[in-house]
Amino acid sequence: MKLHVIHYNDLHSHFDMWPRYMSFIKEHRTYDSLVFDLGDHADRVAPATEATQGKINTHLLNELAPTAVTIGNNEGITFPHDWLAALYTEATFPVLVSNMTAPFAKSGMIQELPTGNVGVFGLTAPYYELYELLGWTIEDPFEAAAREIESLRGQVDVLICLSHLGFYQDEELAERFPELDLIIGAHTHHVLDDGVVKNGVLIAQAGKHGQYAGEIYLNTDTGEKEAVLHPLHDYAADEASSGLLDREQYAAEKVMKQPIGRTSGLANDWFSPSPFSQLLAETMQDWCKADIACVPAGMLLGSLSPGPVSSFDLHRLCPHPINPCNVTMTGRQLMTFMEEVETNQFEQLKVRGLGFRGKLMGKMHYAGRDSVLATLDESAHYTVAMPDMFTFGPLFPAIKDMPKQYFMPELLRDLLFNRLSEKSEFTELHAPKR
Repeated sequence: MKLHVIHYNDLHSHFDMWPRYMSFIKEHRTYDSLVFDLGDHADRVAPATEATQGKINTHLLNELAPTAVTIGNNEGITFPHDWLAALYTEATFPVLVSNMTAPFAKSGMIQELPTGNVGVFGLTAPYYELYELLGWTIEDPFEAAAREIESLRGQVDVLICLSHLGFYQDEELAERFPELDLIIGAHTHHVLDDGVVKNGVLIAQAGKHGQYAGEIYLNTDTGEKEAVLHPLHDYAADEASSGLLDREQYAAEKVMKQPIGRTSGLANDWFSPSPFSQLLAETMQDWCKADIACVPAGMLLGSLSPGPVSSFDLHRLCPHPINPCNVTMTGRQLMTFMEEVETNQFEQLKVRGLGFRGKLMGKMHYAGRDSVLATLDESAHYTVAMPDMFTFGPLFPAIKDMPKQYFMPELLRDLLFNRLSEKSEFTELHAPKR
């Protein structure tokens, strides 16, 4: 059996590259090609994704007409429950997620081709605590893979896993399940120019943000497995796709630019005390009912000008899919944390990933700090509201194992929306349902 696969992953709503991908598809796709998207197509960093609750992404995928897709963590844990529940209601393609219980999540499927049958199933990264908070049930991906392989392997000639687990988890999948012919991956944004063969299983991944489209050729008769990446900058934008995208983005941004309030202006400077960052810290403390709240000035990408305020303004200045989180720590741990973040090294720290869409951390701003420090007991426990990105391990390993409470689905900009709407000079204006 000969098989041709086209794949694409981690667009993260970088829509400028999508029309180039559609040009690639129209040039390379044949009647029996399999086409897959590996998740994180939607990212709330894009105003159009935010305004349409991800429906623009579904419309673009409908235009692509993929054989199947799986979801990534950006769809799964940055979308409120009702957004994700409705995200694929208009989809004309199957959404394969074998380790998640949801109305849209389908288990493995069999794709019949003239030359044989292909079994396909999908897996997504299991952020157990966050999925539970959002009202979804998530399963260990390796247990789900074992079940799907057992169900499919006697009925198909080729077995494919669509994985949004990350490259290192894909390697473990290959080690555990040599029955797989192909793992098409995502999540860690690896650029695997020729793919990687592990335990006889070909692992492919195509970078991020529309850098590449991937092609895979399998021949079960000869055992040949070949993967190649194509830089999409080499392709001109498809005109029809560009037109659809322009119309959708214009309509979405028009909605977001409606005023929701008014301010006299809130300045923000990444390295100086700033009213805008201070407002965010105070809002986080109120929302989380914390003893103390902290947020770095780099979380806000600029200042809020005097005059009307819109959702578009808040999205532009706070684009991150980051939630507030309460961390419980002792007074001694709190002092150690504050010493670490009040350094030039932290203020100049440039961060990639963890949901952060800014440049660098900047000066830390606090709410409730003076009252806590006035009576600080090193052995007592305090609740500290902070951006959830601080709790995942890479920035502050000690915080990862501290007791914590995530506030979901509200993002930091949603808290600002509520605060600025409440102080609005407009009437009958309310925050949208999240």
